[in-house]
Amino acid sequence: MLDTPDLRNWGRSDQLHIALRAIHEFHTIKGAYPEMKDADEVVVLAKKINEKAEEAKEFRVEALDDEVVKVCAMFAQCSIVPQAAFFGGIIAQEIVKYTGKYSPLKQWLHYDIAEAVDLKLECNREPMNCRYDDQIKIFGREVQEKLGNIKTFMVGAGALGCEYMKTFALMGLGCGPNGEVHCTDNDNIEVSNLNRQFLFRQNHVTKSKSVTAAHIAKDMNPALNVTAYTEYVAPETEEIFNDTFWEKLDFIVNAVDNIKARLYVDQKCVWYEKPLLESGTLGTKANSQMVVPHMTKCYGDSQDPPEEGIPMCTLRNFPNLIEHCIEWGRE
Repeated sequence: MLDTPDLRNWGRSDQLHIALRAIHEFHTIKGAYPEMKDADEVVVLAKKINEKAEEAKEFRVEALDDEVVKVCAMFAQCSIVPQAAFFGGIIAQEIVKYTGKYSPLKQWLHYDIAEAVDLKLECNREPMNCRYDDQIKIFGREVQEKLGNIKTFMVGAGALGCEYMKTFALMGLGCGPNGEVHCTDNDNIEVSNLNRQFLFRQNHVTKSKSVTAAHIAKDMNPALNVTAYTEYVAPETEEIFNDTFWEKLDFIVNAVDNIKARLYVDQKCVWYEKPLLESGTLGTKANSQMVVPHMTKCYGDSQDPPEEGIPMCTLRNFPNLIEHCIEWGRE
């Protein structure tokens, strides 16, 4: 429903269910969620809960995976922005379903990214008493330093772009002494954008999307080194986005709503050998693809079906095809 399940971890949700019950039991006893040093204690609680469940003929697992329980316990106090946004989206979806004609979930839904944590990797997870401590506990200070000094370029500042810009600021991406976040979008904010492009408010209508998003993200984290542009990325603007510009970047983020722009950015990433997070939305449809040079296929290697809908941003600000003009007239 939400994601392609990893069949290598068949039964993981069962393990997570017992692990979370143990974490809540720990909280009931101690009045706080466990820390890294409490992982073994949580494993003991999980085993007791599983044994009692067997006696009471309730839900249990055949063999408890201690490692799964440990990972859950070690980072139970941590909250990282991408996961929080993901679960926020699920909650919003369930609220919409509850108020409409669809049935909300009536069972537990467990989702984890435990593979992102490598406990065998030696790193310094000592908190620094800063806003990034949860990330440091999970990934280490070394990863946080790399995030801070990343140079990235985001194309598009609409619905996806707002989410990315917020995430960059809260994660500390591009917030280090050598970090840079570049963002461009040639559209201005419309009233119709306000229901889904959540960084924008009524007083921002008619203003530049990229400039406004950059200012708001900067307010969220003053350390964010962000530069906004109002040009679209195309052969006509290569005097701005030139060789020097592309070569200094570490990776690119696509957050646009038309295939032509996606293909152009993808070609640039292939030429300059830059990783690309390709993503986009159109109505209720969405996609994401991670492109890594010499490791994965690029966006242009596959062909999207013809666009049936017309993005409202394009329709209102840059109707460049005959069908755009027809739809504009109908509107």
